[in-house]
Amino acid sequence: MAAETIRDFLENGTIKNSVNFPAATMAGRPDNSVRFTIVNKNEPGVLAKITETFAQNEMNILQQLNTSRGSIAYNVVDVAGAAAGGVTDFKKVQEMMTMAEGVISSRIIFGTPGMGYAKKLEGGEYFV
Repeated sequence: MAAETIRDFLENGTIKNSVNFPAATMAGRPDNSVRFTIVNKNEPGVLAKITETFAQNEMNILQQLNTSRGSIAYNVVDVAGAAAGGVTDFKKVQEMMTMAEGVISSRIIFGTPGMGYAKKLEGGEYFV
């Protein structure tokens, strides 16, 4: 059971049976999409900053889950990259998002499960 829970988190961003985080389950990723998971402070305006980061990078949100427990919010967002054959720099998008006021950490889920984690450190440093 524990191994399945960890696998589901790494592959899909699902959170089950957590003491510190809210439960979160979202349907499978649509074809040709990339899934982001974002941990942020549960404060007004932070979700707007997250969605604005996607818009600034010409990414369309296909589906989204936002849930919270106390002072922490957790988001699972499936996005489609730039239209018209453009190239999206997902690491750049992730850095912009992670460094936004109120965001604690983010993860991109594509390719190898568990890869793509980034965090804002004390003092404002970006850690990948």
